[in-house]
Amino acid sequence: MEPIDKLSRLLKNTPINAFAGWAMVLLLSLLGIGNLIYGRLIWFILIVFVISIIIAPAIIMRKLSVMPSWYFILLAIIPIVGSTTAWFFFATSIPFYLSMATIALLLGAEINWFTSVKMNYRFAILLVVIVTLAISGLWHLLQWLLDMNLGTVYILNGRTPDTINNAVMHEFIYAMIAGIVAGLIFGWYFRSDKHAGSIEVPVLISQEETNYVTSRPPAPIRKLLGISDEKQKIAMRMMQIVLFILVIAGILLKDLSTAVNATTGLALTFVPNIITRKYNIPIDTGLVLWLTLAIFLHSLGTFALYDNIIRWDHVTHALSACVVAAAGYTLIRAIDIYADEIYIPPKVLFLFILLFILAMGVIWEIIEFVSDELTSGLGYNAILAQHGIGDTMMDLVFDLFGAIIAATWGTAYLSDISYRLADKFEELSSKKNAR
Repeated sequence: MEPIDKLSRLLKNTPINAFAGWAMVLLLSLLGIGNLIYGRLIWFILIVFVISIIIAPAIIMRKLSVMPSWYFILLAIIPIVGSTTAWFFFATSIPFYLSMATIALLLGAEINWFTSVKMNYRFAILLVVIVTLAISGLWHLLQWLLDMNLGTVYILNGRTPDTINNAVMHEFIYAMIAGIVAGLIFGWYFRSDKHAGSIEVPVLISQEETNYVTSRPPAPIRKLLGISDEKQKIAMRMMQIVLFILVIAGILLKDLSTAVNATTGLALTFVPNIITRKYNIPIDTGLVLWLTLAIFLHSLGTFALYDNIIRWDHVTHALSACVVAAAGYTLIRAIDIYADEIYIPPKVLFLFILLFILAMGVIWEIIEFVSDELTSGLGYNAILAQHGIGDTMMDLVFDLFGAIIAATWGTAYLSDISYRLADKFEELSSKKNAR
């Protein structure tokens, strides 16, 4: 049996909790049948999925009294009940996304209990926030793709592209609010001693070897292009000079968008060098060139190319997604190496990176939307411009494309940095404990 951890607090083994849990499962079953009869197939599928998550511990552990805490079940099913019986009470989608966050927490806990994946409650809460945002992005992306290719009217229902985009942006904001609120609620719950767990959860699948990459990774970009480290450094310096020129041009032309983006981008290009000097974590020159190129192309786009070259935005989103995915992979892999209570197999890490990038893509779209609203309200040109629902959805498509590239070869190319970062975590932890 695995020692009791904080995630096990989600399970209860009491008659009262079991009665409340199974009563809500019965209610969900009746609502599912009603939705199926009235042709609400999507809600029927969702209800079946939620029921499966709720009853999985009881079935796997062969004990009907083992159920998730009744208040988590209630939090998960309120929007489902409301959608079927009193949908008009929900002024926003926040309750729905709060339900999705709760379902994500229960699913993450069950994956932790019954598979080789291991996580602590802090990592589980992070996963909840990421999944909540990713679900919102993926849900609207799928609806848009269906509308574009099959002629459905889930999103494209006769409204103008900007009106539709504004509505979707509000949905993204609701998802972000719900994810943060859920994270705070779950964090408070796990830190509260009065909710002590009493379930010992068996591990059904043994943990695999965690050190699946230990050697220095290859440098596929450098080998493919045949560019030496020295030439790559020269290319980076040239792009930094151009970024500095764009900063000056933006100031002289009173172009706020170019000035802000070029200044921010130029500052970011020096981050790898700061990390190397301050923390003694060498970063491959090819990765730094990759980061600089993504920033450079984005800054050029804000100056003129976004408006004049149709696909420029898609290229920069794919490159930026690669960079963010690489950073996410490196950090998560380092945590996986450093923390004994966290283990993420390579295939699961691949999926996590995709969810992470989709969530970051949603956050970026929110930033663009809020920036547009603020700057237009103040009478300035937009710093980060959106161009309707098609532009937003294609951004998410290319975000996923870039994430797939980074997640596919991240294990081979980024693990060396992850091990160095994990060593730094260990060093900082030792210094902290020595005080």
